[in-house]
Amino acid sequence: MPKLRLDDHRMDINASSDSSQWMQMRQGMMDSLRVELQNDLQSHVKQLTEKVALLKWEVKKGETEKSELKQRCDTLHHTNAMLLKRQLEGEEKISQLEEKLESLQTSFDRAEKKVKYLEVVNKNQQWEYPLDVPTIAELMSDGYSEEQSEEIIMKIDYIEDITTKMRKGEAIYCIRVDFYYEGMLPHYRQFENALVEYKHTIDYMEDKSFGFAIGGDTHLLTSQVLLLLEKALNHTHFHRMEFHRIQHEGERYLEFITNCARDNTRLEKLHLDSIAIENSRCIDLLCEALNNNGSLRQIELRFCGTEGGPLREIFNKLRTKNVHKIDLAWNRLSNLRPRDISEFLSSNPSLEELDLSNNSFNEQDIVYISDALRHNTTLRRLRLQFWFPDPPPNWYLLEYAMFDSTSLNAANYSNHHCHLILGINSKKLKYNTYDDPILNRRKKMYTLLSTRNRRRANAAFFEQDGIGIKHIPQILSLLKTFSEHSIETGGREKEDDEVNPLSITYEIMRDWRMPELYNFVFMMDED
Repeated sequence: MPKLRLDDHRMDINASSDSSQWMQMRQGMMDSLRVELQNDLQSHVKQLTEKVALLKWEVKKGETEKSELKQRCDTLHHTNAMLLKRQLEGEEKISQLEEKLESLQTSFDRAEKKVKYLEVVNKNQQWEYPLDVPTIAELMSDGYSEEQSEEIIMKIDYIEDITTKMRKGEAIYCIRVDFYYEGMLPHYRQFENALVEYKHTIDYMEDKSFGFAIGGDTHLLTSQVLLLLEKALNHTHFHRMEFHRIQHEGERYLEFITNCARDNTRLEKLHLDSIAIENSRCIDLLCEALNNNGSLRQIELRFCGTEGGPLREIFNKLRTKNVHKIDLAWNRLSNLRPRDISEFLSSNPSLEELDLSNNSFNEQDIVYISDALRHNTTLRRLRLQFWFPDPPPNWYLLEYAMFDSTSLNAANYSNHHCHLILGINSKKLKYNTYDDPILNRRKKMYTLLSTRNRRRANAAFFEQDGIGIKHIPQILSLLKTFSEHSIETGGREKEDDEVNPLSITYEIMRDWRMPELYNFVFMMDED
């Protein structure tokens, strides 16, 4: 709006004498300014109206776009929900198809195994053992005694019978090889060929009872026979393998065992009996076999002379293995270090059974073993019977690890999982006979309460252990729980050292000296 400048309209008031003319001129100036102001105001109003209209249009347009965007979002949410639903349905169908595919693959593998098995059986339907068995007279003419000749014929007959059965595809759950004389090599070649084909029988029957054993009563085998067997056993995998002492043992025999067990993906139980494992090379070979086999679940090393050093090496290799049972009986185990047993048990949660029977443990070993039992919650059975020459004088520590009856807290934190077999008459070892550790714990706690009740000593022990009035509800509740510790097993007969729970309850309420309870009663009387 232009600024009104009165300087442009000056008048010489003193020069004019006509005041009306001056007033008219002033009025004209005011009217001109008014019109000019009105025009400017109308122009500004018009501009503001246009801006308001434009803003309304933009607001309306924004609302429209917002509505469209919301509609698009709703559509996208709906589409996303549909896609997610279809994805879940697709994943479910894929899972079902994978299960069907796996089932079909299993059926196909089963059918393929059956075809190969039937091919072998049909091929060998008319097969007959091609070698002749020598007579007693022929063997005696070669310098053998009559008794030796009979034994040789018996062993050859066994090889012939086993070879024929393997060729025919019959189930043989234990094959044992333990004898050799100079004329038996051709028979072992027949045995080797049949053993290679027997793989298809084991694959088809899918029975985990198939086992193979080497060595036994006579222990006579040669390196040639071991080489034949090694080739066959690398092809045919058994679930159980036993290796007993033979005449040609040592590093070569351990190499043979390692090669047979290392790559056997079906092997679950490995048994070594009377095989010397003393020098570092033998230990390395055995550890290689144990470390490289992922299917082993049971390992038995008996009469192998695995003293402290070899034992530690074997334990280190087994520490990360998913082994359920280890048998180290009759191995002159002694002078163990604390971590040999305790660290092994604490670091192997899969181990359920350990046999350490017939070993020469000393007093310090008992301390380590009992300490390991106090902290282990996975071992279900530990054998330590048949001590030589006599059990150490502190063997009672093993009892206390199973059932520490010095207090309720000590009994509560005892080992309730492991069934300890010592071969010694001990009442405390009979309490871990249930498979459920909760039942074993309840049985011990109630037995301890019953034993104290016979001497009316529960109240004294409660005060000694710091159990006060606030624990009364827990004690009374636990009495019922402990007395019914076998209710889940369908009930049981009362043990000789157990009393009626009412007797324990009566004793506690009668003899327990509780100052808090007396003070509470006295305050009630005053009120």
